[in-house]
Amino acid sequence: MLKRFADLFERTAGLPPKRLAVACAHDEFVIDAIAMAAAKGLIVPILIGRLPEIADLACRFKLTKPFDIIDCPDDEQAVRKAVDLVRTGEADILMKGLVDTKVLLKAVVNSEWGIKDAPLLSHVGMVSVPLVPRVLFATDGAMNIAPGVGEKILMIENAVKLAKALGYDRPKVGLVCAVEKVNPKILSTVEADEVKKAFFDRGDVGFDVDGPFALDNLVSDASVKHKGLTGPVAGAADILVFPNLDGGNIFYKTAVFLAGADAAGLVIGAKVPIVLTSRADAPETKLNSIALAVVYGHGLSDSRH
Repeated sequence: MLKRFADLFERTAGLPPKRLAVACAHDEFVIDAIAMAAAKGLIVPILIGRLPEIADLACRFKLTKPFDIIDCPDDEQAVRKAVDLVRTGEADILMKGLVDTKVLLKAVVNSEWGIKDAPLLSHVGMVSVPLVPRVLFATDGAMNIAPGVGEKILMIENAVKLAKALGYDRPKVGLVCAVEKVNPKILSTVEADEVKKAFFDRGDVGFDVDGPFALDNLVSDASVKHKGLTGPVAGAADILVFPNLDGGNIFYKTAVFLAGADAAGLVIGAKVPIVLTSRADAPETKLNSIALAVVYGHGLSDSRH
């Protein structure tokens, strides 16, 4: 279990650097984070985009060698080049630079030359909140707008894949709703119950899934005791599954901007981890996301051998 982001960075110690392909890298916030990650020995950057701007930024932020710059002024061509580098095995991580998310993801899921590897792409955020003695994974606050039961099952599988690659033996998955009881008038509770039963019907899947739960029931022992809740997930969830994008996004940004949480985020479901952050995210959040991608990438490699 990871307790704080410091634990994540400890996991990077001794790992060889990963090759990070950045689509449209001509962005000061992205280069700032990449320079920090390169200085820590986490990555070897491949920066794709407008060469003069990238070279200037690399100089300004003292990006240390080795790194490569590929001149590609057109955004769509830069994205295509980054995806091609992943597809051909020349890059281990894909990162979004100064380009619309939909342009990047359209290339990732391209049926001819894309790098989609799972039935569904989903975003998994990771936050470290001061009052909670462990990091929390949250899905999905960035991609899937109104997932149904089938999509939530796939989102859980992606998040569990990330957690297991980080060393979690049996992740605990909580289905977040407004209340902890099934209410026919609250669709999220009905779907949470269906998702839980779908995994229960499979037998032992190597992780625990339970819900519906109100958020406090998943992170607070006092709340669990007060309401008389039981089960391995109650009060101890590692992964929070939100009913829709609104819920996941509000949780993630509330944790960061109101609770002072450290944060990171990845898109899971492609051949490699995708670092997809917002321009509003601090350079430290981008650095955290790169570190998360590095540790996850090594975990994926180990599981495939």
